[in-house]
Amino acid sequence: MERSAEPVPSAGNLSLRQLEYLVTAVREGRLTRAAERLHVTEPTVSQQLRTLERAVGTPLLERRPEGVRPTEAGAAFLPYARTALCCADEATAAARAAALGRRRPLRVGTVRPALPGALLPGLRRWALDHPRSPVSVLPYGSRERLQDSVAAGTADVGVGPRPLDWDGRVLTLGVEELVVVCADDDELCGRDVHLEDLAGRRWIAHQGLGPGEAFTEAFRAAGFRPAVAAEVPQAEAAVALARDGVGLTLVAEDALPPADRRTAARPVPRLVRELTVYTAARPREEALACAATLAREARAEGPRTVPSSRSVLLAPVMD
Repeated sequence: MERSAEPVPSAGNLSLRQLEYLVTAVREGRLTRAAERLHVTEPTVSQQLRTLERAVGTPLLERRPEGVRPTEAGAAFLPYARTALCCADEATAAARAAALGRRRPLRVGTVRPALPGALLPGLRRWALDHPRSPVSVLPYGSRERLQDSVAAGTADVGVGPRPLDWDGRVLTLGVEELVVVCADDDELCGRDVHLEDLAGRRWIAHQGLGPGEAFTEAFRAAGFRPAVAAEVPQAEAAVALARDGVGLTLVAEDALPPADRRTAARPVPRLVRELTVYTAARPREEALACAATLAREARAEGPRTVPSSRSVLLAPVMD
């Protein structure tokens, strides 16, 4: 007698709410925090996640006393869950914009509020050549957050250090130089300094150039671990604290006002890092065209900082 076939899980049984619960649970690391974020009860989150796992046909989360994390299947599922949520938001936004006779702007994400100088010529050219395709520039606190947003589609184009393990298109904008910011009365003002000579000083880290970014890589190249006096979210806050004498900080020169650039100390050898523009693996055609324009116009302007034998090109590193 033939055995009846097992029912095959169907994607039609999935809901956007379940996907949102999964993505939020992984991001928060605990179901209690996910429930608070979603404004529901923890049993509701747990039940919906169990329902999702039954629909998919395999566990997606490891549940431990210290929290939750994705299983191997869950890690494979997550990028598609994020994309589905993004597509739903995109569909809603596109429909509403069309109903009002508007087009959704291209979203260009950067790793700091102050626009890199290499980005401005391309934005100007795109605005002149594509008056019906506006651009919205969005700042992100770190390279990792920007990468996640471009991968998920919440940003169309990313501008920042070269992304890690990236399947999409990556184009070089140029390179930017990192400088040391200090108080006005500090003996370092306006000097060239060897970073290893500053091993005894206190430093202010920030997420735009903080742990896992060029801040860590710069000190690794100099051969010491910095004594961190404070860590703040933005480079602007780090610069303000450094100017007040709390400690030194390391920032991209383009992030400083012209007056502060004159008093910044320059590491020897020079510390530079590649600045890129990138898109997701399957971007909108407009996003590809915009990225190409940004890169082309930056090259036409010429490199803002030229690596030489007295420069160290910093590679992005993971935490």
